[in-house]
Amino acid sequence: MAEIARRSYHSPTRQRQAEQTRARILGAATDLFRTAGYASTTVDAIASAAQVSAKTVEAAFGSKRGVLAALVDPLASAGPPREVVDRIRATADPERRLELVAELSRRAYERSAPEFELMRGAEAVAPEIAAAAAQIETRRRDNQARLIGYLRQQQRLREDLTQDEATDIVWALTSYDLYRSLVTQRGWPASRYQIWLARTLIASLLAEAGRQGQDEHIEHG
Repeated sequence: MAEIARRSYHSPTRQRQAEQTRARILGAATDLFRTAGYASTTVDAIASAAQVSAKTVEAAFGSKRGVLAALVDPLASAGPPREVVDRIRATADPERRLELVAELSRRAYERSAPEFELMRGAEAVAPEIAAAAAQIETRRRDNQARLIGYLRQQQRLREDLTQDEATDIVWALTSYDLYRSLVTQRGWPASRYQIWLARTLIASLLAEAGRQGQDEHIEHG
């Protein structure tokens, strides 16, 4: 029993240490990718900047491509996007979930715009970046398919939409390219983008029942 107690006591500590190590690696990689460029940055350089071994970087992320993929993944670190993911999972109300999806998109793109730009020009830089971009898009669409499944389970998804059609709508509306067009190119404030995206997701996906007053909720929620 004492051995079990010791293991239970130390497990949260080890988990925190692992999360802190991952955060250091991601922070070091962010700085290097943005200053030296992706192609010139090596796993050894990331490890040195994070004060860990190259084996630790590889164990945590698999490769430099894995590090890049993690930088644009809200689930990969404990920053603000991850906190929004936790709120989405804890929220039962369909409208509120979609509002939080809009917030997640804004926060993720604000935080990691240089990395998304890097992946956007992937084929011109390195094939492995294109692979990382494809990996992220596959994971993003899988997460959105689960969201649509939840809306269907709650009988809130529009009846004229199939699972794939609804997932495609979320995938397209929450894309980095759309954020880039509206915020970076057209100069929309990020807050305006978030409100517009929430309204558009709700109007595009949810059945009419229960939608009264959703605009006020978005404005003041």
